[in-house]
Amino acid sequence: MGWDHIIYQDRTFREEDWSDDALTGCGFTACSFPGGSFEGSVLKNCVFDRCSFRFTSFAGAVAEGCAFLNCVFDEANLFGATFRDCKCTGSGLAGACATGFTIAGGSYAYCCLSRMSFQKAELAGVSFAHADLRDCSFRDADLRYCDLSQALMQNCDLSGADLRGAGLSGVDVRALRMKNTTIDLEQAVVIAQGLGARLG
Repeated sequence: MGWDHIIYQDRTFREEDWSDDALTGCGFTACSFPGGSFEGSVLKNCVFDRCSFRFTSFAGAVAEGCAFLNCVFDEANLFGATFRDCKCTGSGLAGACATGFTIAGGSYAYCCLSRMSFQKAELAGVSFAHADLRDCSFRDADLRYCDLSQALMQNCDLSGADLRGAGLSGVDVRALRMKNTTIDLEQAVVIAQGLGARLG
């Protein structure tokens, strides 16, 4: 079924089934989807503002050009889902099942993503500015030109990752786990200074 530019506010869609539907340009404000399903759905240019996806399944869903603003994904199922060029400012995804979850471009500024795994993920150009990335795994991930400025990255595993061109302003580099991490000259200077080195 297709849904085009429908608008909802302050609605609860309990166990609502949107599986395999196509939603285009739809808007949801302060809505909740407890136990609902977007499995296999295609979401294009939709806006979800302050919505709750507790126990909601997005397994296999594709969201493209969507905005998830200050949303909560506690206990949500993101297995195999793809968010392409989405804006997820201020949302909390840390409580979701994110096995096979793919981020392709977009902004996750001020998001809570702590303890999530992005091992071998292609994340080039994604903004994680001011995000909570504590205890995340980015092993062997492509982080080129990502904006990581002011992100919380304590105990973040960057082993084997490609960080060239990524912004690290305000990041506590002493708390990073880096082994065989690819960096550029500018980052080498930032990291050295963060470790207390003096440049002669």
